[in-house]
This record gives sequence, structure tokens and C-alpha cells, in this order.
Amino acid sequence: MSDEIEMIAQARPEAGPYSMTAKMDARRRLTTASPKRRPYGIAFAGVATVAAASVVAVGVLAPAQHTGTNGAGSQSTGTQGTGTLGTGGSGSAVVALPKISKMSAEEVLGRAARAVTDLTPRDDQFIKVSSQTMYGAFGGGAVNTDMGQTSEGTRYLYRTKRTIWLSADGKKDGSLKIDYLEPRAYPGWPIPPEAHKQTGTEWNRLPACPTVPDTAYTELKKLPADVDGMRAYLYARDGGENPPHVGAWTAVGDLLRETYMPAAQRAALFKAAATIPGVTVSENAEDAAGRTGIGVGRVSAGIREDIIFDPKTYELLGERGVVVDEKEAKSPVGSLVASTAQLEVSVDDNAPPVDDPAAGCL
Repeated sequence: MSDEIEMIAQARPEAGPYSMTAKMDARRRLTTASPKRRPYGIAFAGVATVAAASVVAVGVLAPAQHTGTNGAGSQSTGTQGTGTLGTGGSGSAVVALPKISKMSAEEVLGRAARAVTDLTPRDDQFIKVSSQTMYGAFGGGAVNTDMGQTSEGTRYLYRTKRTIWLSADGKKDGSLKIDYLEPRAYPGWPIPPEAHKQTGTEWNRLPACPTVPDTAYTELKKLPADVDGMRAYLYARDGGENPPHVGAWTAVGDLLRETYMPAAQRAALFKAAATIPGVTVSENAEDAAGRTGIGVGRVSAGIREDIIFDPKTYELLGERGVVVDEKEAKSPVGSLVASTAQLEVSVDDNAPPVDDPAAGCL
């Protein structure tokens, strides 16, 4: 069977790399029979069709009643920001180029590893994650066979607020709430009409599917808790056609985004991430909620992909993607092309029920 995601990648070679979970999510959206069907899958690395199968949202990095924590595992003290996504409220799509710090990735990620705690959910509970996201949405260009010309297609920045409920043991259906925010023009590109098609609030049922890898807390608890084992796991994950180091860094984001790793595995993940070649530290990295932290990241496809930590608590704040090579990224240097904020991670006894008959496993 042909891989629909690879066909899209070949048609749009400038798009960012796809992870295994991202491919699964996008394929669910591409192969649905109903034109009104919305994706139920979790956008771990940011691949998702937006409004139509010809438009793909690509994350360049690549989402209770109890006390909440953020993704680093310590109690969250940050304010849930309401400012403009990734711009400090200014509305600008261009930020200062990342300033590389003298701190090492090993030092920052080591502190993050030492700061982790654990929510320790029961198997019958749910992990609830609230976040803000902004990713690039890419529409495929059209080929005129008579004229021998190919159009550039479209690009825009696709923005949402998301709340997801994940079964701790993966045996119960979860839920996903998406609030669509006003889209933005992709820096250097006009905003297309289709950018405004998705509005309002959408609910999706997340079926308990054995085909979805490494998302349940109990499954993540089986991953290596030592640095060498976790590093080997990162490099062994399906990275598609990506170079090994790109695939490994993508896997780090996949394991932090809209999920919750147990403390021992999360600490090992942070320490293993520091061993990936090309990973450095940037100063004053801002997340989608306007919070400023320390960025740890590397450059891929002309974009610096940072994971952002609170500078005092070393809690996980979010991610961002900033263009550092205009030719490779096809956008002006300094363009903010991805931005997320992890606002809260907590435990719920139940997930909101969703009547979603189109939801099902692959």
C-alpha cells in the first residue's frame, strides 16, 4: 500500500520531517470517507490536514480536579497566558534571532531532569493536557500539464487551543477539544482563503486503539529509565527518511507533546536529548503564551527547533520554531513559524463523553 504521507512529502519537499505518529494522524484524516470527518488523532509532531486533504499542517519541531503540573513534572506556577501566540502580544511574525547561550544543553537538560516529579495517575484515570499551538499549514501546489508550470501552493499559520484527555492505561476512550483561533499569514506568504474555514469549537472521541504507539502512561512507564537505553530508543523510533539525529530530536518532542511521561523515563529522556549532536541552548525563548524561558534545540531544514523550559523551575513551557536560513526554510530570517505552550497537565477521573461515530482505529 502506498504511503500517502510520503506522497505529500515528495510533492512539498520543503515541508518539515514527519514522525511515525504524525504520519498515522495524517493518514486517518486523508483516508476518512466522510468529508465532514475531523481528525481524532493526537498531533504529536504536527502533521494534520486542515479543512481539506490537500492542506497539511506541519509542526517544525515535527498537546482537572487535582493540582496541575506542567510537562517537567513539578507543580505549575506559571500564568496561563492569553497574549498573542509566540509574539509577546505584539502581533509580529518576526522575532529576534535566537541568541546562543554559553550554557550547555547537558547543564540545562540535567537541571530539567533533576526537577521532574510524577502525577502517578491510577490506571483507570486520565491525563489531561491543555495547550496552545501554532503550526504551519501547507497547501499542495497545482501542476498545469499543458503549460508545464507548477504553482507554489499556499502557506499559513494554523492556531488552536487544545485540551486532551488520555486514558492512563490506554484501555478507555479519551477526548479532544479543539478551539480554533484566528489564523495568521505565514511570514513571506499571503494568507489564503482556506485559512479561515475552520472556526469555533470541535470535540473528537479518541478511541482506545492498540495501533497508537507510546501514548498511555502505563506504556511510557515501560520505556528505558537509563540514559543509554533511552538514547537507543530515540534513535530506534521510526524517523522516516530523516537523518538519525533529526529523527532522534523529533522523537524527543513527540514524547513530551500532549502526553505525560513518568518521572524516571522523563528524566532519562532529558539527559539522552543532551547527547544528540547539534543541540545547543538559546536565551530568551518565548512560548505561545508569552512566557520567556531557556530554549534547548537544534537546526533542521533552516529552522531552529527549541524546547522551552522555565528558567527558575526548569518546568517544560512549550516549543517554538524560528527561521535561521531563509533559502532553506523559504521564509525570512527571524520568522516565527511554530509556537506552542503547555499550559496545564493534570489528572481527571473521567474524560468528557463525545458522540463521534466516525472515530475508529486504523
